[in-house]
Amino acid sequence: MKDIPIIAFKCKKCGKVHYPFHDRCLKCKGREFEEIHPAGQAKLLTFTQIFNLPWGFDERFLIIGIGEFENGVRAMGQIEADDIAGLKLGMKMTPTWAPVRKVHDENVYGLKFEPN
Repeated sequence: MKDIPIIAFKCKKCGKVHYPFHDRCLKCKGREFEEIHPAGQAKLLTFTQIFNLPWGFDERFLIIGIGEFENGVRAMGQIEADDIAGLKLGMKMTPTWAPVRKVHDENVYGLKFEPN
């Protein structure tokens, strides 16, 4: 498994985690942040199925969702599932950094979630 190369930002004043970066904290308006990386398992917060995919995707549909990592980082990624029937909000997922599609015969990497 590859490391997940996402960088989130934790406000040094109030502790709110931001991803992606904001110039000012959305909670306290602070301007100082520390970089943090997603850590641990992710909890499924929401998901949807997309049937009208842009050019370059060979799949019939994609399932995407937002996962919250154990350290508070929230990020969107593809969910490795055949359909949405087995997905439940709050379920644990294993995050990976893996190919999400090919462009000009080269893999494009992104965040993927595997339901546990």
